[in-house]
Amino acid sequence: MILALDTCLAGGGAALAHGGKVLAQALLEPGPGFSRRLLPAIEQVMHQAGASRSELTGLAVTIGPGFFTGLRVALATAQGMALGLDLPVAGVSSLRLLAEAAPEGRRVVWSLADARRGLLYAACFEQDGESFTRREADMAITPERLLPLLEPPALLLGPGARLIDPANLAPGLELAPEAMDQPSPGLLALIGARRLAHGKGLAPHQLRPRYCRPSDAEVRFGLPLDDYHLVQ
Repeated sequence: MILALDTCLAGGGAALAHGGKVLAQALLEPGPGFSRRLLPAIEQVMHQAGASRSELTGLAVTIGPGFFTGLRVALATAQGMALGLDLPVAGVSSLRLLAEAAPEGRRVVWSLADARRGLLYAACFEQDGESFTRREADMAITPERLLPLLEPPALLLGPGARLIDPANLAPGLELAPEAMDQPSPGLLALIGARRLAHGKGLAPHQLRPRYCRPSDAEVRFGLPLDDYHLVQ
């Protein structure tokens, strides 16, 4: 039984999955206060599923990229629960979570989110049915530098896709519906269960946030935003 936590982007939530099925899911509306709202969401899904924390066998959490404060809320909560319950954790990229919500097919998928300060978080995946192979690492990049990388045909999805002027998109670049902009905690739970089943769980101290760009404080001290991305 896997508990999933996500507060990386504008929205978030918690979900519980077991046996390849999502048992319960609670979505958090965009806005401040994830630190106050996440624990009640956890209690909600546990109650809906009629499950106790002693039944959990693992956790899944988004590790970024995303909004710095929100990212740390779910990450710290997952670390604390994993430490207290002695459970493994599956850390999942928020951009992979967005990508894996794409309808089944064979295509190139670009997963995009708002990184603020005129930047986008971006990652590219090769989709074959329900399988996703990473082609580009998670990165923070300006829309101007991203556009030449978007080779058609490809599907662009996520909230960052709305920040690109459609007039600048080449033919064959398809925008996913806005309904797919919100990451699914239920899907996160299923991805986490899959990773944990393959022995890819981490101990709490091994979880690392994936920021992909300097913080505002680091920028003020001179670290450049341009040409800064995580190669991993």
